[in-house]
Amino acid sequence: MKNTIAITLLLLIAAPLAADELITDRPDQTESAAVAGKGRVQIETGFLFTANDEDGLDSEVLEGPGTLARIGLSERFELRVGWTGFVDSETDFTTQGQRSTSRADGIGDGDLGFKLRLRSESGRIPEMALLAGTSVPVGDDQFTSDRADPYFRLSMAHTLSDRVSIGYNFGAEWGTARDATGNTTTLARGIYTVAMGFGLTDRWGAFVEVFGDVALSEPGGPAHSIDGGFSYLVRPTIQLDAYTGVGLNDRGDDWFLGIGLSIRLGD
Repeated sequence: MKNTIAITLLLLIAAPLAADELITDRPDQTESAAVAGKGRVQIETGFLFTANDEDGLDSEVLEGPGTLARIGLSERFELRVGWTGFVDSETDFTTQGQRSTSRADGIGDGDLGFKLRLRSESGRIPEMALLAGTSVPVGDDQFTSDRADPYFRLSMAHTLSDRVSIGYNFGAEWGTARDATGNTTTLARGIYTVAMGFGLTDRWGAFVEVFGDVALSEPGGPAHSIDGGFSYLVRPTIQLDAYTGVGLNDRGDDWFLGIGLSIRLGD
């Protein structure tokens, strides 16, 4: 049985697939079911600004350049190496009637994983890929989990027409946090995303998306958000993007916006 599974995975990894179109895993939260392609390296980078107001705490966080390198080892398999980037966090709060500000900055954690494309789209059966990986605790004290936190996603996509597609992810991720007593706990949450993509012209694209997470072992309720944005294909291998979104409930970020750049090398 183990030999059969191993042989099947090797066949999946080695089987050829066309990958001429530039398909990125940004700016939406939905990871595509496409891989970079053998011998290609796809660099996707950008900046993210997030604002929240909760229980008297007003926080603003700027991250960047958050970068993901997708390294195509075969036509079905890519290695993924990522980094959060530099983080600048500012929080305003009230203590004994006095308004105070707390600020922290430093580097965030890394990420190491892979994407395996499982199958192409066929009729009602979607294009599918498996993503899995772990965080790499290389960040500064205030921005690191101090542990390698794993995650996985199943990515699926349907082509609805020449100009419209839908992609969706389901999976889980684990996160480590330190409480007020200094104890460290790793808890899990389920994640989902659903994105509609639109080809407005040969160069312009747009998307709208809902995404969020549901507590599995961690306390608290679900978080739901909605976002949307645009992409512009400068060249067949270079893409710019911009997006913004808001939380749909208290656990989602109040609002956020980002910009980015994706480049594919090896063509």
